[in-house]
Amino acid sequence: MSTQYIITDNPGLTGKIQSFSQQVNAKIIDIEDIIINPSFIQSTNKFILVVFYLNKETILTKHKQIRNILTINSNFLAMIVVNAPFEEDVLTQTDLEKDLYYSNIEFTVPPVFLVRNFINIFSLLQMRKEGFELQYKFNISTSHISKLTRIGMSLGNEKDFTKLLRDILFSAREICIADGGSLYLVEKDENGVPKNLRFKVSALDLKTSEFLMPINKQSISGFVAFTGQLLNIPDAYNLPPNVEYRFNSEYDKIKNYYSKSMLVVPMKNHTGEVIGVIQLINKKRNFNQKLTPEQMKGSDVTSFDKYSEDLVMSVAGQAAVAIQNNNLIQDIEKLFEGFVTASVSAIESRDPTTSGHSFRVAEFTVGLAKLVDSLDDGMFKDVKFTYDQMREIRYASLLHDFGKVGVREKVLVKSKKLETYQLDIIKWRFYYLIKDLEPKFNQKKLDYLKSNGSSEFTSYETKIDSEFALEKERLSNLMEIVIKCNEPTVLEQSSSNLLDDIAKINYEFVDGSSYPLITEFEYNFLSIKKGSLDLKERLEIESHVEHTFQFLSKIPWTDGLKSIPKIAHAHHEKLNGKGYPRGLLAHEIPIQSKMMTIADIYDALTDKDRPYKKAIPVERALDILKMEVKDNHVDNDLLNVFINGKIYEILTPKVTDHIA
Repeated sequence: MSTQYIITDNPGLTGKIQSFSQQVNAKIIDIEDIIINPSFIQSTNKFILVVFYLNKETILTKHKQIRNILTINSNFLAMIVVNAPFEEDVLTQTDLEKDLYYSNIEFTVPPVFLVRNFINIFSLLQMRKEGFELQYKFNISTSHISKLTRIGMSLGNEKDFTKLLRDILFSAREICIADGGSLYLVEKDENGVPKNLRFKVSALDLKTSEFLMPINKQSISGFVAFTGQLLNIPDAYNLPPNVEYRFNSEYDKIKNYYSKSMLVVPMKNHTGEVIGVIQLINKKRNFNQKLTPEQMKGSDVTSFDKYSEDLVMSVAGQAAVAIQNNNLIQDIEKLFEGFVTASVSAIESRDPTTSGHSFRVAEFTVGLAKLVDSLDDGMFKDVKFTYDQMREIRYASLLHDFGKVGVREKVLVKSKKLETYQLDIIKWRFYYLIKDLEPKFNQKKLDYLKSNGSSEFTSYETKIDSEFALEKERLSNLMEIVIKCNEPTVLEQSSSNLLDDIAKINYEFVDGSSYPLITEFEYNFLSIKKGSLDLKERLEIESHVEHTFQFLSKIPWTDGLKSIPKIAHAHHEKLNGKGYPRGLLAHEIPIQSKMMTIADIYDALTDKDRPYKKAIPVERALDILKMEVKDNHVDNDLLNVFINGKIYEILTPKVTDHIA
C-alpha cells in the first residue's frame, strides 16, 4: 500500500474525519510545517500520494511555496482540493498546473462527503502511480533489451581477448547494477576433462596475476562450474548451514571490502558445457555510486532479484558465444600460423643455406612497419597500419619466397656455374692431356737414343724433362683457371681471355679423333660474368615471384588479409621500373613491398656464408643498400627509417660490427 498524506491549513480537519480514519488511511500534516521544512516528509525512492486541502486565501498567497514543495519532493503524486464555493476559479490565479486541481469542496459539507472525495482522489493517484510504475518497468525493459543488443554486438565484434573478457564483466555488472565482480574460465586437463577455473579479470582492485581454483563444490565459483547451477546469495557471510560451498573472506579482510549479496552464473556454450563463471558482488541502487564498507553492510546493498538473474544469464549466454567464437578465431589463426610456419620451413629445407631467411625478413619488415606507423611527423606521418595490415605484412614477408617450390632444386641450390660432375669431366680431360704428354716426351728420349746413342743423352734428357714439366705446369695452370672461372664471383677480364684461349684447345683421343678441351655448353656457363646462373636459370629463379603470387592468390584470404598476394608479388620490383616480374614504377609499388625489399636485401647480404657468397659486415651491407638508393632501386626515406631506427638490431646480430 502506498504512503498517503493530507496537507491542510484547516486545524479542524482531523476531528471532522477522525471516525473515517481507517477508510482514508492518510496522515494529516499542517501546511506550515512543510513550508518551513519542505523535506518534512521523509524521502524515499517510492511514490508518495498527497492531497492538499487548502483555503482559497492560502492557495492565492502561498502557491509559490506549494510549487517549491512539489519541486523538492519529486516523488510526490499530488492533487489540490480548494476549500471554497464550487463555482469559484482559484488555480487560474496562480502558477500551479491545472492538472493538479481536483475540485472545490467547502469544509461545511458532511464528513462522509469529504471522506469519499479523499478516498476517490487517493484512488485516482494510485492509478496514476501504477501507470507510472508500468511505464517505468516498460522503459527499464526497453533499456535492458537495448543494452543486451548492444552487448551482443559489442562482444561479437571484439577481437582482443583480454578486452573481450573485461567487456563481458562490465556488461554483466552494469545491467545488474553490481558493485564488483570477477570472471573465471574453465581449463581442462590433457584428456579434455574440466579441472580448474582460471581467474582472468576482476572489477575490484585485486592487483594479482591469474591464478587457478579447483572445480569442486567447496568454493562458490567452483560449485557453479561443477554443477552448472546459478547461485543467488543474499548474504555471503550468512550462508545456510546445509550448503556445500564456503565463502572465502580473505580479500575482504585485506582490501577492507564487504562482499554481501552475490550472483554467480555459469557461462555455457551451445552444447551446455560450462566454459566459465561470472561472479557479481553487491547489488546497489546506482551503478556509479561508490560504496563504503559501512554502506555495503547496510541497506545500500540489496539482494539480486529474479529479474537480475534473467538479465545476467542472458549476458552469460552471449558471453559464452563470444568467447567460443574468439577461441575459434584464435584456433584458426594458430592453425594458419602453423601452416605458414610449416610451409616456409618446408621450402627453406630445399635450400638449407638460406634457412631462417623468410622468418628474419618478416621480423625486419614488421619492425620497420611498426616504426613507420609510430611516426608523427615527416613524410610518413599519415602512414598508419591496422592490426590486420600488420598481419598482412608479416604473412606476406613469411611467404614471399614460397614460389621457389616451383623452381628446380638443382637451380635453386646451385652454388657453382658448372655442377661438380661437369667440372670433374673437364678435370679428367686435363689429366688425360697431362698423362698423354708423358709417353710423347718419353718417345722423344727413345728416338734420341736410337739416333745418337748414349752420347750426351743426360743433358738431352734434362732438357726434355724440363719441357715436360713446363707443359705439365701450363696445363695445370689452365685447369686452375677453369676452376676459378667456375666460382660465382665476378669474372675477371684476364680470366675471361684465358678461358677464350682454353676453349680453342683440342685434344686427340686414342683413335685419333679430336675434341675440344671445354665444350661450347661448358664455355657458356664458365663465361658467366657474375653469379652461377645463366640467363635461362636466372629467369627460372626469378619466376619464383610469379609462382608465389599464383599460389597465394588461390588462398581464400579474409577481408583483412586480401593484399598479401599483391605485397609479396612486388618485393623484387625496383623504383626505376627495372625490377621483376612486372617492372613496376615507384608509385605502383605498395609501401609494404618497398619495406620488404629493404629487409630482403639486408638479410641476404648479412646472413651466414653461403656456397655462392660470403656474409658481409652490417656496415658494408648498409652501404650497399645506400648504393641501391643511388641506382633508384630502393626507397631512400624508408631506408633512412630502417637505419636511424636500427631495425637491423631487432634480431641477434649475425656479425660483430657496430654501427655508431
